[in-house]
Amino acid sequence: MATDDKSRQYPLPPSSLDSCLYTDEQQFTREIEDLFHKTWLRTFPSSDIARTNDFVIWEELDQSVVIVRLEDGSAAAWHNVCQHRGARLVEESGHCSSGRFICPWHGFIYDVSGKLRLAPLKNEFDTSRIDTLRTPPVRVEEYGGFVWICFADDTPDLKTYLGEIGTELDWFGLENFETRYRIDLSLDANWKVVVDAFNETWHVPFTHNETLSEVVRWGQAELHICDPHSWMTIPVRGLTDRAPEGADHRASHITHYLSFPNTIWSNFPTHLQTWSIWPDGPGKAKLVAYGLVGPCPDGLSEEDWARQNERDWNNFRAVTSEDARVINGWGKVSRSLGQRDYLFNRAEGRLTAFHAEIARRTSD
Repeated sequence: MATDDKSRQYPLPPSSLDSCLYTDEQQFTREIEDLFHKTWLRTFPSSDIARTNDFVIWEELDQSVVIVRLEDGSAAAWHNVCQHRGARLVEESGHCSSGRFICPWHGFIYDVSGKLRLAPLKNEFDTSRIDTLRTPPVRVEEYGGFVWICFADDTPDLKTYLGEIGTELDWFGLENFETRYRIDLSLDANWKVVVDAFNETWHVPFTHNETLSEVVRWGQAELHICDPHSWMTIPVRGLTDRAPEGADHRASHITHYLSFPNTIWSNFPTHLQTWSIWPDGPGKAKLVAYGLVGPCPDGLSEEDWARQNERDWNNFRAVTSEDARVINGWGKVSRSLGQRDYLFNRAEGRLTAFHAEIARRTSD
């Protein structure tokens, strides 16, 4: 492909996609099994398990996982299911002061690492199995102020998996950011519709005419594909035009990342919004969003910095509401006889790359 300015901005050609791939139940099942069960998934902020024996219950994708802070400071994760007869061990997040979880059905006791410590009527079981029993562990790592899990043993470690996206995010020093805001939204749309909506800027002057179009220079977004992930830089009024010549793109633009398959970061140099989209059936999805705030910049008081971040978060919520209104409308027409293909232009190249990666991973 020629390396003209437009090719550098939009590196992929136009494409199309059969609309049934958003509604087909068998395709949905393949995506859960071949994407979500085999990639790193971001769960909760690390601050949610700040103290030893703090724990959270993560329940998405028809799975229930306990994520707990161990005494040595590391995190452990394990399937939240008693190995006796399949009861859910722990019902809600909290702090386990005793270091023990007791199954509410038959009183099996597990420690915070998921290992069985006591089995009532132990001698009446096959003791060769009871002696080594534990809840199946789940791979867990922490990065960027969040806890991540992975169900597959053969997926590379998290930093290797993130690749270029991880290198980009390292610049921000996210370990110094505070998770200050969060919201959950239920949406009447396939999860891929939601990812699509947030991975292009072409809709900004139409969906966000009052909230973003005067600030975000959407037509100058530059796309980058680093399979399976992608990212883009977006000039923004008041930031890009004030940056010194040759400034790092992360200091002069909004940098917007997709860590495949479902986590998005929208980063300013000193604060960011980030969200994950969780499938809840072929036509339902959940969006869980967080606002992260870095240290107060020089020249600002803590009070002014707090007010600025409150304003930015409220604007993000307004923008998200505008997106949600359009996204929820998809559910009314998702099976329309009048829609056979979705068309992606060159400015929507991140969508082309995203769906090509899904096709590669779910093909028989």
